[in-house]
Amino acid sequence: MIRRFVPVLLIAASCFALVAPGAAAATTTDKQVARAGVLVQSDFPTGWTTKARAKTPDSVLDAAAAKIASCKPFIAFSKANKNNPRAKSPNFDHEQANVTNTVSVYASDTKAEASIRTFSDARMPECLQKLFNAVYEKQLEQDKKTAAQVTSVTTAIAPVADVRIGNEAVAYQGTVDIGLKDGTTQTVGIGFAATRVGKAVAGYSWTSDTDISATLQPAIVTSVKRLQDAQATG
Repeated sequence: MIRRFVPVLLIAASCFALVAPGAAAATTTDKQVARAGVLVQSDFPTGWTTKARAKTPDSVLDAAAAKIASCKPFIAFSKANKNNPRAKSPNFDHEQANVTNTVSVYASDTKAEASIRTFSDARMPECLQKLFNAVYEKQLEQDKKTAAQVTSVTTAIAPVADVRIGNEAVAYQGTVDIGLKDGTTQTVGIGFAATRVGKAVAGYSWTSDTDISATLQPAIVTSVKRLQDAQATG
């Protein structure tokens, strides 16, 4: 039986409309602000587990994106986030679901706004589709036994309308369909969201074979509230 692939595409930024940072925020370092917005174990219900992220460098993902014409905004978004203080959550897993996030803190609200605009570029859905196809196919190349069972990998991703979290937010969601030689198809749901909270940009990514919105949405809202508080009270 083929096992599920979960190459979590970490959009190095993370998510959701709250209060702008106050003057006292100067007493809190940007790194501390970033850490306040990462997901933690208590954001998830019983049964979810934590593990360290895979050590695959961001450069591998960026290299794949560099070969895709529609991924210019993705590369720009990734580079901007890595050039600012940031913090990463571990992986959170439950059965076939995985959730993770990263928070980057910019020098100003204006610079964070520019980052979100980049992530909302009309080319992003096509980029993510092609990038995920490339990621899954690369994984198959490294696992010949599993690759022998697979006939196709098809990714479909579309923007999510009316995402109202943080000062502004952008989200994309879709599926990866893995066709097997026995005629069946294995489907994995994938999603990405980025939200600006003051001068911070929080990015979330998730994969699952079932609907995890009842867990995911409260976790994101809770982490965003911490990010808001960290900037407002410093």
